[in-house]
Amino acid sequence: MIISPSTYSGSRWFILFLLFFLISCQFFVHKQPKEYKLNRPKTKILGNKLAEISGICYIPDKKILLAISDDKGSVFAIDSSGENERDYFGHPFAEPNDYEDIVQVDSIIYVLSSNGSIVGVNGEGQATTYNFTSNKKDDFESMYYEPSVKSLITLCKSCAHEKKTGVRTAYRFNLTDKKFDAAPYYTIKISDVNDAMKDARTIFEPSAAAIHPVEKKLYILSSAGKLLAVTDLKGKVEHAYRLNPALFPQPEGITFAPNGDMYISNEAKRGKPSLLKFTFREK
Repeated sequence: MIISPSTYSGSRWFILFLLFFLISCQFFVHKQPKEYKLNRPKTKILGNKLAEISGICYIPDKKILLAISDDKGSVFAIDSSGENERDYFGHPFAEPNDYEDIVQVDSIIYVLSSNGSIVGVNGEGQATTYNFTSNKKDDFESMYYEPSVKSLITLCKSCAHEKKTGVRTAYRFNLTDKKFDAAPYYTIKISDVNDAMKDARTIFEPSAAAIHPVEKKLYILSSAGKLLAVTDLKGKVEHAYRLNPALFPQPEGITFAPNGDMYISNEAKRGKPSLLKFTFREK
């Protein structure tokens, strides 16, 4: 087959147009929150002992992050720069288990198990377990502190009772009496996340959550589906953003510094674990 110069020129321009169209679509799909540049993190590669990093929280007075690894019963400390990883207590607080998130309130560190139960660890590393009555098919990965109700809130990644309901469920653990409420605290409509994403095929399975200290909004990661949703404090979806899998291969932890700087951690998936820092209102 002989291709004339005019045919070649037309093909070349068609290819260039197609590339421009695809790139434009990518920029449209990957919209950014106005307060953060999700495509410009400060990235720190973490060590192998945090390969399964599954939750992080920021400790303001020490300017460190505490981290949990879902295959270890230890709490790790990381400098806010991402340096100097170390065992926080110097010993495990419990046997290895499927630990998914971590929060510190006052002097107690709380660790979430994948079955919805919470482990409270005191300053000496001694643990007390608060059992959540759950179905064997329930799966939790997210926990955050809600100061206005002095409670820890956990989010179902996927729970048995949610099947065919189109919601994700939040439960409240009251820190005053150390008890779980029997009824759900609130639910999030998956269809609302789909609407915010303008994509009916969106997968929303919360993998981490934290309240923004300045905006007073709830930021929720979904590693499955690669998205970040922003809701009010009762789960009403306001925004949702697609995450670039090259930067967020497996986002499993989120926390904020008091000034609004955001940290997101990635488990090691096809590479090393990482800690990403996003400056609040970066110019």
